[in-house]
Amino acid sequence: MKNKLFPIGIGGGLLVIVVIYSIIQGTVSPLALSNRFFLTGLPFLIIGILLWIFSSGFFDHFQHSMHQAFSRKQKKKSEFQSLSHVGQGRYSFWLIIAAILIGASIICALLTII
Repeated sequence: MKNKLFPIGIGGGLLVIVVIYSIIQGTVSPLALSNRFFLTGLPFLIIGILLWIFSSGFFDHFQHSMHQAFSRKQKKKSEFQSLSHVGQGRYSFWLIIAAILIGASIICALLTII
C-alpha cells in the first residue's frame, strides 16, 4: 500500500503545481489545463512504457548477442545485467503518475466540449 501511495502523492502534487502555474499565468481554462496536464504526464508515460518494454525481456536476446560480439577480444568474460532486470517492477511507478495526469487531461478536455 505504501508503494502505491508515493506515486499517487507525486501525481497529485503535480496536479496542484500545474493548476497553481495556470493561475499565475492567468490562463485557467479547461483547454489550457488539459494541454498542461497532458504535456506534464507525457514524459512519465514515455519512461513508464520504455521500462515496461525492457522488463518484458523483448531486447534481452539482442543485448546478449551484442555483449558476446563486443567481448570476444577479452579473455575474461564480463558480467552484464539484462535489460529485463533493469526496469522490473519499476514501470508501475511511472505509469501511475502518467495515468493521473493524463486522466486529468481527459477530464479537462471533456469539460471543454461541454
